[in-house]
Amino acid sequence: MRRAQVIGAVLGWVVQAAAAQAAPEGRFGWLGLAPVEAGQTLAQAEAALGAPLQPEAAADKDAARCHLRSTPSQPGVAYVVDQGRVTRAETRDRRYRTVRGVRVGDPVDRVREIYGARLVVRPHAYFERGLMLAVYSPDRKFALVMESNDAGRLVTLRGGMVPAVENLAGCSP
Repeated sequence: MRRAQVIGAVLGWVVQAAAAQAAPEGRFGWLGLAPVEAGQTLAQAEAALGAPLQPEAAADKDAARCHLRSTPSQPGVAYVVDQGRVTRAETRDRRYRTVRGVRVGDPVDRVREIYGARLVVRPHAYFERGLMLAVYSPDRKFALVMESNDAGRLVTLRGGMVPAVENLAGCSP
């Protein structure tokens, strides 16, 4: 009986991993927000979207190396482009969900229930009681990261390449 439970748990995790890796369009997963995937060149990302990604206002001298881009077809979403490649996608907009259905505004308890033991939880640097909640790809090269505030509600979703996706600011070193 125990062996069947272990096999069932492993198969369930593999199915979840495959589903998260191949995120449906408009859902956040390890690779970001489908159809754009972290690691794509800017040209590949724009081809996947079928629209250009417009640069957002440059905030510092490193903007040529790393900057944010967005498109009107995905309002409220920013893509971090570093040295010509998309490293992560992020949003604070409630209309976007993860591959498992979590969205901005959801309580942390729901996230824990849905992602279970796969969830890595750390304290948030800016919120006294806030959390950084992450689910990593099996190779740990990509992650889905969710931030919560002091009220225990999600305020940010992002997916992309480690370590870029783990940084609080999009272009942090």
